[in-house]
Amino acid sequence: MTVDPIGFVTILLGMLGLFYGIGFSINVFIPSTLLGSASAILFSGAGQIQPAHQLLGFLAPAIMIKPSNWQLAAARTRFPKEGFWLALFVAYCVVGAIFFPRILAGITSVNAIGTTDYGPAILRVPLGPTSGNVTQSIYLMGDFGCFLLVSILCQDRDGMRRIGRGMVIYCYANILFAILDLATFWTNTPFLLDPIRNASYDFHIDTVISGLKRIVGSFTETSAFSYATVGAAAYALRLWLSGYRSRESLALGIVSIGLLLFSTSSTAIVATPAVLVLIYAQCAFGLGRGRLNGPTIVFLVFVPLLVGSLVLGVMLNTELRNTVGDMLNMLVFDKSSSQSGIERGQWNTTALQNLKDTYGLGGGLGSIRSSSFVVALLASTGLFGTWVFLSFLYKLFTKTDRSTEAELRAFGQAARTACAGLLVTASISGALVDLGLPFYIFAALACASPRALRTSQPGGQSLAVLGGQGLVGLPSHEAARGRAPAVVDGGLA
Repeated sequence: MTVDPIGFVTILLGMLGLFYGIGFSINVFIPSTLLGSASAILFSGAGQIQPAHQLLGFLAPAIMIKPSNWQLAAARTRFPKEGFWLALFVAYCVVGAIFFPRILAGITSVNAIGTTDYGPAILRVPLGPTSGNVTQSIYLMGDFGCFLLVSILCQDRDGMRRIGRGMVIYCYANILFAILDLATFWTNTPFLLDPIRNASYDFHIDTVISGLKRIVGSFTETSAFSYATVGAAAYALRLWLSGYRSRESLALGIVSIGLLLFSTSSTAIVATPAVLVLIYAQCAFGLGRGRLNGPTIVFLVFVPLLVGSLVLGVMLNTELRNTVGDMLNMLVFDKSSSQSGIERGQWNTTALQNLKDTYGLGGGLGSIRSSSFVVALLASTGLFGTWVFLSFLYKLFTKTDRSTEAELRAFGQAARTACAGLLVTASISGALVDLGLPFYIFAALACASPRALRTSQPGGQSLAVLGGQGLVGLPSHEAARGRAPAVVDGGLA
């Protein structure tokens, strides 16, 4: 086992969180989920632990040391709450990862994940146990743990507010990493990012297309950056539409969309318009129900005008039209005929055949690689696993906003929109069932039902779950200062 320098930094930050409280811990943990190319701890021949999962290891015992939080955890996973369906899904996936590749061994040929008995999984191999069964199970259990911990924190108004604002920091951090990626590339100083690019993955960080550098940010490739950025853009734009810190949220949304459009990522070029259409449909639905505010009206009226003007401007400029057309052909329309497109198409075709060959059971979590989250879900977890996960999504997207505060309602609605954006993006190019920690943070925030009131003991000790306290139950500094709840700029329609 090797602890990398960033691993020591992560341990230090995790320890500091025990003393500085939940606000500090959340503001460190959430941005760390962007470090997709970093390894905190490397195990010889057995994978690695990323900084976010290492920090999650500090959060879990610190939060669950309180007996009342065990009761909350049990309540969040009680039928028919969304936590129940996610817990059932994870349990089924882990059991399937253990038994399905062994029971159904050799029944079909798969594009495996990780190392198999036939060596590295480069070509199609007979279905059987792989290292991917272990690693994907661990990641999925980490996702569930993250969802549960964030759900516990969001049971309190202060906790939900911290998570919501932490995701705003996530948007800032993602933009910062993208700027650093571009700056270090064009100044020929990419070694400056080596401390966060130390994982044992294949890196695609120096590709240039039509004079544009493929933006990877803090990830290993541009599709992973696009996935994270779509979620950030959707979250920021929905906050703006809800009236939360309008200028800041709008700026974050516009910059994130700009990075997506200039990332030269096929995933981004397809997913960004789809997510914008989704947000526009949400606004139009609100219009039909008489829910209007300033940002919503601006979005409904000016976005079509802006898009139409941009399209017209491109069409009228021959040189620009040819440049944009060539890029679209290369990245989107001719993608299926490229070597990468053919390979990914073969993954999906094979995965669907695997579902049929396994009689709808699936090959087990971590057994099958595809090029779409939907296909990966079906091929790996089968029809039953897919039904359970869809039940979780149904609870997620039909959750009723019960908060009396506009700010908290804005966070919940924005998180729900971000989840939708991430699902759209993963469905386009996601190779695995694991949607990542940010998705489950957004999901927990979207499902939050914070308590309407918070009471305090004399001396400022909060009785609410982790409301205003540090992770080890330190006195509430916010209560001692008499901090008033934040007010949303403009409010909600």
